[in-house]
Amino acid sequence: MRKKKRMVIGIMIILAAIVVGVTVVSQSPRWSEKSFKAIVQETVTQPDGEIRLVIERTTEVYGSPVNSLGISEDTKLLGKDGEELSIDDFQQGNAVTVKLKDAFTEETPYYYPTVYEIKKME
Repeated sequence: MRKKKRMVIGIMIILAAIVVGVTVVSQSPRWSEKSFKAIVQETVTQPDGEIRLVIERTTEVYGSPVNSLGISEDTKLLGKDGEELSIDDFQQGNAVTVKLKDAFTEETPYYYPTVYEIKKME
């Protein structure tokens, strides 16, 4: 009787470990993706050629080009209907939706999220 209880408990533990393992493996690589609405303040081109988008949202202001959203060649810039745009199409006052990876780069004291997509809302 005792041996059966131990076997059942052992099987339950193994099944729980399998479920946890499958969940971790199947987790989306963008699990930390964050989306929010913002207003474009300005577009800044750094001396090294990096393009940064200064935005304002209700809870945070990325008011400095050093602490703003970096636009890379992997960033999708979209219009409200999904058509691709260039960075020049984003003007001060445009309402946008931003999708990014919510993470800090520990080598720098500034917030450098990976920006996946910026989409105009109007």
